[in-house]
Amino acid sequence: MKNTFNDNFKQFEPRVILLVKRIYILSFNIYAWYWLYREIFVRNSTDFESYLLWFFTTAGMYYFVLDNNDVFFKKKK
Repeated sequence: MKNTFNDNFKQFEPRVILLVKRIYILSFNIYAWYWLYREIFVRNSTDFESYLLWFFTTAGMYYFVLDNNDVFFKKKK
C-alpha cells in the first residue's frame, strides 16, 4: 500500500517552500523598514551601533535572496 500523503506532499513541497521563503522575506523587509523608521523618528536615536546592526542584517537578507534566486524569479531552463 502506497503512502498517498507523502506522494501528495512531494508534489506540492517546492511550492510550499517557495511560499514560505516569500513570506519570510516580505515580513523581514516590512519589519526592517519599520524598525529603521522607529529608530529615526520615534526614538530619535543617534547610536550608530543600531544603524550598523540594521545595515548588516538587511545586507544579510539581500545575500539570502541572491543565493535563492528562485524566490521572485523563475529559473531559466
